Amino acid sequence: MLGCALESREAVFAALSFSAASGSLLIINKLCIHAIPAPSFIATIQFAVCTLFCLFLRTSGLAAVDGFEREKVRPYLAYTGMFVCTIYCNMKALQNSNVETLIVFRACCPIVVSLLDYLFLGRELPSARSFASLLLLVAGATSYVLTDAQWKLSGLRAYGWVGAYFCILSVEMAYGKHIVGPHLGFTSPWGPTLYSNSLSLLPMAAIGLAASEAETVRTSQLSTGSVALLALSCVVGVAISFTGWYCRSLVTATCYTVLSPPLTRCHLGSSRPLSAPLGP
Repeated sequence: MLGCALESREAVFAALSFSAASGSLLIINKLCIHAIPAPSFIATIQFAVCTLFCLFLRTSGLAAVDGFEREKVRPYLAYTGMFVCTIYCNMKALQNSNVETLIVFRACCPIVVSLLDYLFLGRELPSARSFASLLLLVAGATSYVLTDAQWKLSGLRAYGWVGAYFCILSVEMAYGKHIVGPHLGFTSPWGPTLYSNSLSLLPMAAIGLAASEAETVRTSQLSTGSVALLALSCVVGVAISFTGWYCRSLVTATCYTVLSPPLTRCHLGSSRPLSAPLGP
């Protein structure tokens, strides 16, 4: 499927784990933003919890977690910039669009990533069968856009945030595969998990402050349910971060990109009330 060959049981397990976490977090984040309309605040809390959890694992010796080294930090700084922008665009897209729109654009990312895989990571181009599947994705996305109510009302303006998400994510996927390679010598996926989350904390918090989200959070009525949702999103955030790097280390960038959308569509089957966009 689109060049996504899982060649071992470990790769299959990693792929299933990542897909489950990815699909769950998409829905949970949508609910979180509805309860707390401050996307960068939510993401910052998730990064902080994941960072603290990694540091706990490192200090307790429960898992092998790499410490900070200059040779490893440098490539992750560039990744962090893309990562933070992707997360923020994802949150804003969920805030201003419906979940289905995000999934459609996310599903088209393998088209770009497969080319980046070929040009920069030494992978083969998609086979004729895979290329035909990619064309079907394009046709499906185009059909969705042309029949979407938001497109009819606002045209291209309706897809500003989700379009930015699509472009940045495509590059991030290819670069992420590069920096999880053996040349950096990480002992486990917990190393990249710690690096990506800790280095993203300050940039994401700065974005939130610039967007006046502190005032939004201060004036929000935080119920027990909204706090519980935020806590749940942090738990799933740790899971998706670890399983994401674990899976990324075992499969191609294109395969990694393909894995998320199918399961998120399954979650939507029982979540139709989430179809409407949620305003700030």
